[in-house]
Amino acid sequence: MNSVTLNITPEVLDKMEEFYQKIIHKNLGEYILWKCKTIDNVIITIYSSKKGIKALFTGANCLNEAKLWNQNACLNKKKKKVDAYWLYLKNQIGSDEVGTGDFFGPIIVVASFIKENDIEYLRTLGVNDSKKFSDEKILEIVPHLLGRITFSKLTCSNEKYNELVKNGYTMNAIKALLHNKALLNVNKKINQTDIEFFIDQFCDVDLYFKYLQYEKEIINHHINFKTKGESFYPSVAVSSMIARYCFLKEMKIIEQKYQIIIPKGASKKVDKCAQTFIEKYGIEELKKIVKINFVNYKNLL
Repeated sequence: MNSVTLNITPEVLDKMEEFYQKIIHKNLGEYILWKCKTIDNVIITIYSSKKGIKALFTGANCLNEAKLWNQNACLNKKKKKVDAYWLYLKNQIGSDEVGTGDFFGPIIVVASFIKENDIEYLRTLGVNDSKKFSDEKILEIVPHLLGRITFSKLTCSNEKYNELVKNGYTMNAIKALLHNKALLNVNKKINQTDIEFFIDQFCDVDLYFKYLQYEKEIINHHINFKTKGESFYPSVAVSSMIARYCFLKEMKIIEQKYQIIIPKGASKKVDKCAQTFIEKYGIEELKKIVKINFVNYKNLL
């Protein structure tokens, strides 16, 4: 699918809103200002980014539509490398997680349903492994996915995580429970049989199912495990991006609540941030937002 992206000024935005006013749909997300579909089936999405307001035109006639607003408009270059890595392009459900290597912030697992006819759209957005994108790019791309993709997001807060660890659960056991539940949630939403499931592999397959032995419902058919699955399956790639987007949102809430900038990961910078937090709010408050079985926590004692 062809696409064109334009940077637009507030003046052009006003003119576009007046021109498309009868077909505009608003209130579609924090970053999407509005969308519309023209009589020529061109979808126009107006969204905000750190670099200003942008307009994304997609569809066979997108270039002609974009040139109404900028005569120098040109088609976006297609990212051909996506299909070179994706091994399965039919209907599928895949899951991935984020936050497991971060001292601060929750663990978030997302499962997503990708249809075969979604692939062209994903290519247009440049969907790939979230680790290859900056935070800004994640915040720009993911809102376009949220209204189109069927997904399930599960969040394990640090308070819940610490409670589970205290009761004998390992990190991988917690991840297995979350992945299985997220996959089940999406499968129930779409109600399709004989669909393939993909998981970004984080442990031995036999061990994964051992973690789930007491669960009433388990996805144990047509399920595929692959390390770095986000590079090979679009459903895992999309889940990776949505999970990271949600993690960034959760971290922003924590930062605003405590008026502190929190580095990601588990580095010495994180230790320094945690020490500053303790000096201001105390260690009991810190326990609510960190994983206390990390070495970082032991370094503070």
